[in-house]
Amino acid sequence: MRIGRVSYSNTIPFFYSLTGFETVEGHPADLVKKLRTGDIEAGIVSSVEVFFNPEDYLILPDISISSRGKVCSVLLLSRKPMEDIRSVRITPSSLTSRYLLNFILKEVYGKRVPEVPEGEDAVLVIGDDALSLREEYEFACDLGEEWFNHTGLPFVFALFLVRREVPQRDAGRLYREVRASVKKFFEDLESGKVRLSDEFLNRYLFECIDYSLGEEHLRSLELFFSFMERETGRPAPDISALFLPL
Repeated sequence: MRIGRVSYSNTIPFFYSLTGFETVEGHPADLVKKLRTGDIEAGIVSSVEVFFNPEDYLILPDISISSRGKVCSVLLLSRKPMEDIRSVRITPSSLTSRYLLNFILKEVYGKRVPEVPEGEDAVLVIGDDALSLREEYEFACDLGEEWFNHTGLPFVFALFLVRREVPQRDAGRLYREVRASVKKFFEDLESGKVRLSDEFLNRYLFECIDYSLGEEHLRSLELFFSFMERETGRPAPDISALFLPL
């Protein structure tokens, strides 16, 4: 089975001890395209993909890339305060974060800001780019923190999706091995068996990223997808019906 892996540091735990699968790396938008066409059979990809194409996928339970407050790697960076921002440039790698930004601007700040290719007041950056650029701007709006402050819920940035034609036996094996990989990674990190070169990266994985997917996450997805339903005119899927049966 070919598994898509976003080329960001926050995916390290999923693949730390994962064996027996072919890994295909890429940016979020690239992997979504591969998953849609069947070039890969599963992957940790932007959560909005299941909103747009729920008939194609099942969600691996208990697994996500989420945040309960600051996510640290999905940032609106600017040299102007939020109230002065009139345009924004959005990284082409972004899918879920683009819609989350729209939610925050509209629902929290009561404004719409046009996207522009250049000459922007602010830039939306995600993943390792956000981690490396965060110190270069005077103002940084953490989208995970904004969502949490507004809703009191974690935000689900990515889900582990598997195409529906994958045999349930194989999808179940992937689920078990990904869960085991995440568990082993954090056990080895805490015990000192594995060391990260960057202390900030260590704090980022422990303090900013939430890898679980519980009832609060599902309520958050339902709330976010209801916003997307209003924005896009597409019906929101029943999330509870999309999980891989175990």
